[in-house]
Amino acid sequence: MINSYFNSFGIKCILSTITSIVATAKPEDLEPMVIVETRTDQPLSEASPWVTRISGEDLDRRQIYNLADALRSVPGMAIMRTGQAGAQTSLFSRGSQSDHVSFLYAGRKLNGGFSGTYNLGQIALNGIRSVEVLRGSSSVQYGAEGIGGAVMIRSQTMQNRMNWVMEVGSNHSFFNRINSGFDDSGWEGSIGASLYATDNEQPYSQFDSQSGSFHLSRQVSENLKFDFLSLGSKSNVNYPGNVKSFSYPIEGQFQEIEEILLSPGVQIKIEDWKVKAFYCFSADNLIGKDSFSDTTYDADTNALDFQVNGAVTDGVEIVLGGSYEEESFYKKENSTNIVDINKKADSESIFALSTFSYGEDFSLVLGARHDNFSDYGSASTWSALLEKDLYEDIAFVTRYSTSFSPPQANDLYGVWGNPDLKPEKADSWEVGLIASPNEIMNLRLTYFDTTFEDLIDWSGFTTANVGTARSKGLETSLDLNQEGYSSRLSFSYLEAENSSTSERLLRRPRIMGNLVVQHANNDRTLGIGLKLINDVMDIDGATFSTITGDDYAIMRLFGDYQITETIKLVGRIENLMDENYEEVDGYPALGRAVHAGLRFSF
Repeated sequence: MINSYFNSFGIKCILSTITSIVATAKPEDLEPMVIVETRTDQPLSEASPWVTRISGEDLDRRQIYNLADALRSVPGMAIMRTGQAGAQTSLFSRGSQSDHVSFLYAGRKLNGGFSGTYNLGQIALNGIRSVEVLRGSSSVQYGAEGIGGAVMIRSQTMQNRMNWVMEVGSNHSFFNRINSGFDDSGWEGSIGASLYATDNEQPYSQFDSQSGSFHLSRQVSENLKFDFLSLGSKSNVNYPGNVKSFSYPIEGQFQEIEEILLSPGVQIKIEDWKVKAFYCFSADNLIGKDSFSDTTYDADTNALDFQVNGAVTDGVEIVLGGSYEEESFYKKENSTNIVDINKKADSESIFALSTFSYGEDFSLVLGARHDNFSDYGSASTWSALLEKDLYEDIAFVTRYSTSFSPPQANDLYGVWGNPDLKPEKADSWEVGLIASPNEIMNLRLTYFDTTFEDLIDWSGFTTANVGTARSKGLETSLDLNQEGYSSRLSFSYLEAENSSTSERLLRRPRIMGNLVVQHANNDRTLGIGLKLINDVMDIDGATFSTITGDDYAIMRLFGDYQITETIKLVGRIENLMDENYEEVDGYPALGRAVHAGLRFSF
């Protein structure tokens, strides 16, 4: 609910700050690059309006430390957390399912585990350069699971420095993160580690997590580079259950999750052509104990990936590549040591992306991919993107694409699984505008329309292909930047429904808004954030019937102050107005929370 105090204080503060930004704006010095859309470096100004980039510096200033919170400011991205810190956090992109987005770290696909849904609140952002988001189909670029898009975390090579932040806060929370790096004699590297622990507000809901990252590269010659990347994390979360349950709160329910990724790679430059290849091993191990079971789930992946890119002529660039993946899934009931599932599957893929440039104001990008799955046969996807500069500062972009997503292991073999499921497919069309009337303002506007076939959802008894669905809507973002001032406003409107039943898809808000306004200089930062969710359908935690979920508006304050050259005081207040709300019915979100700490740079 938006109360009168919020109206009088929050909106006036925000509008006055935006006005000051427009009045005194100044351009950024360097334009950022993104790779998530084309798999090659591309200036952000030339990317489609459905591409969003969030810099690591911006995340640090806003004191955002996990991927879920980073994505909350991206239009079209609905983040739903089943409770408090550490609880299952899912992403519904443009009305798609929670397992329809590919997540990558420096080009390596992260392991989604047995469920394939990723717990985004447990993915730490240690020493990163940026988070890049491609909304809409990404199947041509990254294969299966790409109906809703792709999220790329870019790693940061730090030059002979160390950053350390330590915070304490409400609910006995503690956060500690160290990032260090070097760049010397052709060797580059970075290492990061973080620890987070909290009691949360609900009983029996403690959460702790440790994560680490390591990235090392060696420039052997001008044309040859080797690198090695590793990630690891371990988390423990207790959950008391749904507050509407007669047995709430339940003591002793927990999940223990361990994840690891190891990946050596090589980059070769041959005149104007670049070759990249890597091997990647990833594993996700989960032990879950509740009132009914004590189960171990393992998901391991071995993958080989390569790509070649370069210019064929002055107006034609091409990216060619392929991959091989072998996945294994294992499930065991710990109380009986009975192995329920021990399956393996593999897939081979080839893809091509070609960019045709006609002058300086018109381009066409064609993409195609063919995947062969051991369980489902073959599938082909394609895309066509056209970009035309209408005026000097306004670009028109449109795209048509197809995408494909096979069932996840949990859909097939989980407690309510169905081994007869068919893969999901989608066709999507989108059109958008990018307007940059001056060097301080950037407006991105998108309309999209996606049709899903053989959508996998809960049928009342098991998972099933429930028929067709359609999602369509509008996304917009406005960025304003000046020396010391910046703001980002995003707004989304979505209609998503099951075409077979005309019922709205669950946990897809019709209206989402996000606003961040901040002032920063060499000595201090002060900012305010607003998140708005309105008109969402959910499942009643007691009766399992369809209900209307909570509408809410959440504010946060954040700031820092440079005490000395190497020490900075940081602090923030989450849920400033102490709003009482639930992102998922029966699982209360956190109330007002205060955090403060120190950040050291050496």
